[in-house]
Amino acid sequence: MKCNQTALLFLLSLAWHQVGAEEREFNPRVVIPQAFPAIVEPDVVNLKKADGSLVTDEELVLGVVIGKEARAYPINTLTGPLREIINDQLGGQAIAATW
Repeated sequence: MKCNQTALLFLLSLAWHQVGAEEREFNPRVVIPQAFPAIVEPDVVNLKKADGSLVTDEELVLGVVIGKEARAYPINTLTGPLREIINDQLGGQAIAATW
């Protein structure tokens, strides 16, 4: 182990022991009061039929390949105010796309 890694582990250990036992317990906080419903039947557009109005060349996508099938989920569809996950079928398998 390198010297700075050892020092970091020592500092983390020291900080851990200075925290009270009640603070070390797992205490999840509610950030969103209720889960958003998943997208379960996403619109699928064949690449040959897609035009620049759906996804631009500069847009980020989450790509998934299973076997010989591929799908690209635009990141902006996964970051809207009421979306966080897309449940889909690809290559005969159930998948979940999230960002």
